[in-house]
Amino acid sequence: MRRLVLMSCVFLTLSGGWLTVASEFLEVERSTMVAVLHIWAGFFFLVIFPMYSLDHIKAHAYRLRSWSWVAASGIVQLVAGIGLILSGVLLWLYGVETLSLSREVHILLTVVLAGSLLTHFRAQK
Repeated sequence: MRRLVLMSCVFLTLSGGWLTVASEFLEVERSTMVAVLHIWAGFFFLVIFPMYSLDHIKAHAYRLRSWSWVAASGIVQLVAGIGLILSGVLLWLYGVETLSLSREVHILLTVVLAGSLLTHFRAQK
């Protein structure tokens, strides 16, 4: 399950990055195939992220009683993941062009999640 969550995070980050860079900086029309794959992977993330995070929190609850970089980055991951799910659903329902603030928040939370994942794995346990 852990690898599945990581692979979905990597795919969503790369596909979302491509969609953002292609439309914002390269002035290229967005690929419909990449957008559809990103949406479907987002639905998949919507299902597996809460299941994995709750299971992971229960398994490592004893570590959460004391402060550490691992606990802090895990909390940041949880908050960023929930924010990505909420902003992603809003973007899916109303469109990217309609909600520019939700789009910016989604991009920011993607960077936060990627950074916290790296911190979580690099921190001493």
